[in-house]
Amino acid sequence: MIRIAFRSTLTNKNQNLLPVLKRHQNRRSIGTGLPPLQQAGLGKVIVILSPFAVIGGVSAYAKYDEKFRKTLVSNVPGSETILKILLQEDGNAIDEASKSIGRATQKVSDFSSSVTGYFGGNKTDEPVPVKPKEKEAVKSTKTPASDLATPPLPKVSAPVPTAKPAVNDKIEAKQVAAPPKAAPVPPAKPQELPSNITELEKSVEKHAQVAVNEYNKAVKILKSYNEDVKKIVDEAVEKLDMTAWTSLKNKTSARDFAVEKAETAAQAARETIRTLELSIGSIAKDTPVDVVEKLRNKIRSLSDHLNTSKEEMYVAKNSAKSSEQFWKKIEAARNYFIEEIESLFPGVNLKDNELNLSKDNLDLFIIYAHSHLLNYQKELQKLQDEGETRLKRALDALRGDDNIESIRSQLEYYLEKEKQALNIANQKKLLQIKADADKAFREHLKKQSEAHADHLSDAVAQREAELKRVFNRELSEKLSTEQAAYKEHLAAMLGKLKGIDAALKARADADRMVHQAQSLWSACQALWASVKSGEPGTPWQLKLRPLASEVSSISKAAEGDELVTVVLKGVPEKARTRGVYPEDALRERFVKVEKLARQLALVPAEGARLPIYLLSFIQAIFIIRPSNPITEAELNDEPIDFSQFDTYDILNRAKYWIERGNLTQALKYMNLLKGASRNIAEDWLKETRLLLETQQAANTLMAHAATSGLSFL
Repeated sequence: MIRIAFRSTLTNKNQNLLPVLKRHQNRRSIGTGLPPLQQAGLGKVIVILSPFAVIGGVSAYAKYDEKFRKTLVSNVPGSETILKILLQEDGNAIDEASKSIGRATQKVSDFSSSVTGYFGGNKTDEPVPVKPKEKEAVKSTKTPASDLATPPLPKVSAPVPTAKPAVNDKIEAKQVAAPPKAAPVPPAKPQELPSNITELEKSVEKHAQVAVNEYNKAVKILKSYNEDVKKIVDEAVEKLDMTAWTSLKNKTSARDFAVEKAETAAQAARETIRTLELSIGSIAKDTPVDVVEKLRNKIRSLSDHLNTSKEEMYVAKNSAKSSEQFWKKIEAARNYFIEEIESLFPGVNLKDNELNLSKDNLDLFIIYAHSHLLNYQKELQKLQDEGETRLKRALDALRGDDNIESIRSQLEYYLEKEKQALNIANQKKLLQIKADADKAFREHLKKQSEAHADHLSDAVAQREAELKRVFNRELSEKLSTEQAAYKEHLAAMLGKLKGIDAALKARADADRMVHQAQSLWSACQALWASVKSGEPGTPWQLKLRPLASEVSSISKAAEGDELVTVVLKGVPEKARTRGVYPEDALRERFVKVEKLARQLALVPAEGARLPIYLLSFIQAIFIIRPSNPITEAELNDEPIDFSQFDTYDILNRAKYWIERGNLTQALKYMNLLKGASRNIAEDWLKETRLLLETQQAANTLMAHAATSGLSFL
């Protein structure tokens, strides 16, 4: 049935084309003087046998060379089915061949209908019931003969619709052929593929997936590019944004990079597929046929998937190229308009969206815009009328008229196009000449006004010189009289001012010194309060505060005072940056240090065993603190042998002085500690020493501030 339909379709198409071909042959013989074409005898036989010879040679070479076969299958849709039929590789290839013949019948039918409409056939073919969209397209072609001459020729460079059905037909053929393969086979251990083939197969799948993803990304970027071009061009009608064209150029570069990246990934995938094919060919003899066929089917499936993605990307790429040409032409037209406006009206910047023109330039601009608008409307209407006329002439020429009419219409089109360009250039020259004439007229008026102004300025200058001579003579006489009286009065006032100035300077110096002494006293009090006690209710660990601000205040208050400068240099840097613990914090910390030092009284500095630690803790528990830890002789500052004191005596005396607020005496006794107790108290000793140094500097500064203040009382 398929063959009968195919033959009947070709017969109908050929019958429709015979009158058209005969008319063209007769026209050729009449127009050129050559005899009409005649049918050949032996040539017809050669033409008929040549396709069969070519198909046989291609099939034989494809059986011999797997690489050539792969290339043929990937580039020629339906070649895989034909090769299987000719080489008898697949028993189910007859079904696939019938489907391929049906698709070929549809292609020939579409092509024949297009050719018939192109040459002006009076009959339309019945639609082939394949797809709903094709039915609608065929129904729409049932129009009079005048409209049948305009259908577009079939696009040869778009094999996408034929590639996808081929893949689907292969899948259907495999599904039909599946039941014979499901026959029970004896249980045998399947032969495993070599590891390199398995890894190569995984690599092929990975590269193919990457290539397909890159193709999909490129398609997405290309579609987004088309939408961006449309959006930017539509927005450019209402506002002038020069950055939009720069962004379009950047998007064009990103689009090209995505396409190049997809092509690179696809090339890598194809190289991996070729490597796998070569590896399959090397192991084909030692591997079961079904395993090899499975690998080859997978390779063909991946190749078809790659080709489908590639075709989708190229369709989007062609659309993107059209969009790129579209916006570049628009940009060129806008740039031409901007250059023309700026050449006619210097100083006008269209980027500001404002026309700051004078009255004369504004009139010239309105005339320019109005003339261009009328000219463009006239040319547009003219082009529309002439386009319709030329289209009719071209259609008549294609239906059988002489080619001279089509050539004449083309010449008239290019002639009108050249006339239009000359009219635009002449109009631009006329506007330029008018602008130059207006400019020359303004310059002439300007020169006349300048000459009149020069004459007036000379007369005014002469009169002004006479008046100045009279005025200067009278002025000099009065000035000499007033200057003498002023000098006498000024001498008396100068003596009084010198006395007042001396008294004010002395008073200002005294006030400044008093103010400086007060500021120094306040700053010293702040420093003393910072080192004396911290914020109540705060743990001693949080009472550490840097003294840099207090030291800076003292330095500013006594700027230029040498004593203050020397004392501030003696303040430890650690106290400025890190800060010092106040007395109440050290007193609170001493309680913990004293407790730990008592518990480690028997432990040496380098440590000891656990029994020594236990003994030291027990001894610290049972030793009682005396009510009067310091003797009368020590209080009277009599000579005493401090080497006789043990750790408990030293800690008792230090605690005695701590309770009475004498950190200096407590520090002296704590320095006598030895062993682990000394290590425990080492940090407390450093902090106490730092506090005492800072307090000493604060006391010195307070004394100096008090002395400075008393000297001005």
